[in-house]
Amino acid sequence: MAKEVGLMVVHFYLVRHGQTELNRRRRLQGVTDSPLTKKGIARAKNLGKDLQNVKFTAAYVSDLKRTQKTAQYILAQNKNLKPAIIITSGLRELNFGSYEEMKNRRLIPNVLRKIGLRKIFTAFRQQQHVAAVTNLFKIMDTATQIETAQQLDQRLTRTLTAIAHEYHAAQEDVNILVVTHGVVLSVFIEGLKGDVPLLLLKNARVSKVDFRNGLFSVVSINQKKLDNKRSEKNDK
Repeated sequence: MAKEVGLMVVHFYLVRHGQTELNRRRRLQGVTDSPLTKKGIARAKNLGKDLQNVKFTAAYVSDLKRTQKTAQYILAQNKNLKPAIIITSGLRELNFGSYEEMKNRRLIPNVLRKIGLRKIFTAFRQQQHVAAVTNLFKIMDTATQIETAQQLDQRLTRTLTAIAHEYHAAQEDVNILVVTHGVVLSVFIEGLKGDVPLLLLKNARVSKVDFRNGLFSVVSINQKKLDNKRSEKNDK
């Protein structure tokens, strides 16, 4: 018996791209693109093997190459019919403005000088610490149109909602692979009351979020391996 339209669930598999050269060199990376490292490729393939039995209806990536390559490596391991990879700028990372590509060891003293230790300490102590830290960049760089955490959250929520609505007429649950970036994804998960690690979601890790009747709900966060039995159950 077909499932009643409107009660179907979109299972989002949200992945941060694999490690890049800028990640490896400990430089801040937003809209600057950088190729995946050997480690980044290997871990994307490993994640693909873990998800090999998940039947993806579609795959979405940002307009930055590192997400596109990660998705290709993941899907190459899949045992089902591979969907086309769809590019959307709505999944793009935060633009760090004048701080793009800055080395972490230069970033810390720069931030201390501009806003002071108290604001940094206060930001990291917030329940939504990624959002609080993200907003510090807006304060530090007034010359660039840097998005606030709220704007990031709204952008990703709007993008994922639009993707989900593409499949509103489906007669069964669907699985959607989304490969995006560390800050924008972490802010989104935090906005759903998810517990995000202190230093963002990790590269080539997957978080599952369900979309049902217009609402998102967190299933799992920052997983290296998923419960394959549960994943396969969702495919039926």
